[in-house]
Amino acid sequence: MSVGLVLVSHSAELAQGLQTLAKQMAPDVPIRCAGGTAEKGIGTSYDLIESAAQELLDLGHQVLFLSDLGSATMTVEMVIELLDGSVRFVDVPFVEGTIAAAVAAAQGDELDQVAEAALAAIKSFVEVEVESGGDYSREAVVADAAGLHARPAAALAVLASQAESDVFINDVDAESPLMVMGLGIKQNDTVTITSSDAAAVDRIAKAIEEGLD
Repeated sequence: MSVGLVLVSHSAELAQGLQTLAKQMAPDVPIRCAGGTAEKGIGTSYDLIESAAQELLDLGHQVLFLSDLGSATMTVEMVIELLDGSVRFVDVPFVEGTIAAAVAAAQGDELDQVAEAALAAIKSFVEVEVESGGDYSREAVVADAAGLHARPAAALAVLASQAESDVFINDVDAESPLMVMGLGIKQNDTVTITSSDAAAVDRIAKAIEEGLD
């Protein structure tokens, strides 16, 4: 069963903008917006949130809620109490959590795995140390015109998730599109891929050099 996302925000424009961004990286993931009030004002609406979630449930999806501020969280929790289906809420940074969840859902992960990916998005604010002992490294020149941004970063995360051990790009977790995007890597830049899984490093290096998008 695939996972759909419901983005709950006090602003309809904010939710829609985040939906557009997430769709750039995970175009096939069903994402519904529940932003603002029914009168198109600033705030949250129980009815809009419930309707968005029920639409996904009726289509056979599991549902993960993400929200922007505390009062939205309270409304989501009230909605969840009355929904009949596989639903879950995660309290994470709205943008980072949504992108991480969308990428995980695009990989076919189940609801709990998608939720864990969203929770792990906090790693984008934390410096990661790479243990280099015994790891295999290889350099690659980035072919994509966009560099390692948006869709290329999401495609890279999928490849990294298939490796038998952690993969790092320039010392950040390759499974985190946000961390990779934060590197600001451009077309024709040289990156270093590192992992104990040498075969995965070679596959990823080839994909980067041929173009991920």
